[in-house]
Amino acid sequence: MSRYTWLLDPGHGGMIDGVYQTKGKRSPSFDDGVVLYEGEFNRAVTKQILEYCDKSNIDAIDIVDSEKDIPLRERVLKANKLHTQKRNCIYVSIHANAFGNGRDFNSARGASNFHNINSKNGRVLPDALQKWLIKLTPFRDRGVKANDSWANFYVLRKTNMPAILSENGFMTNKEDATLLLSPTIRTTIAAAHFAMIQEIEQNGL
Repeated sequence: MSRYTWLLDPGHGGMIDGVYQTKGKRSPSFDDGVVLYEGEFNRAVTKQILEYCDKSNIDAIDIVDSEKDIPLRERVLKANKLHTQKRNCIYVSIHANAFGNGRDFNSARGASNFHNINSKNGRVLPDALQKWLIKLTPFRDRGVKANDSWANFYVLRKTNMPAILSENGFMTNKEDATLLLSPTIRTTIAAAHFAMIQEIEQNGL
């Protein structure tokens, strides 16, 4: 029996007929022409987390069961409605980070996650995720960050439940982007998120 219902939100849009659905939100082009599309990465990781949860009988829902780039307001409304119906929901938005002009790779790299600064549960959720991300993946530790006036993520401001947004490496860093393209690393990122879910399921918030 699942203690919580986990609402997973793969950020941005995916691919429809080979066309990426979000403007920007991609890596610079590698020398061989390969590009990392963030929304595709987010969905691949989310799919694996859902599979882990299903095998462990943990209640988890993909709130963006579409390749379209669903507006943030719609995502939040759906999450809040599910929370009203089910209570005890936790929202996890999955992303890759970016820095710079988007055309050139740069030195910013590493994994972090953001949390709602007004959450009564404080840092229990983000600290657990950051611990597992750094333990299981090769990314540098950029730490846990509050969703303050600088970050200002809409989905963290407007969701009515404990919520975090994970930034799993920088798609604008060549080393990180290479990792994010690897199926093996994607699996470890999903495993880190699932390890956090298992920890919170066992210990609570």
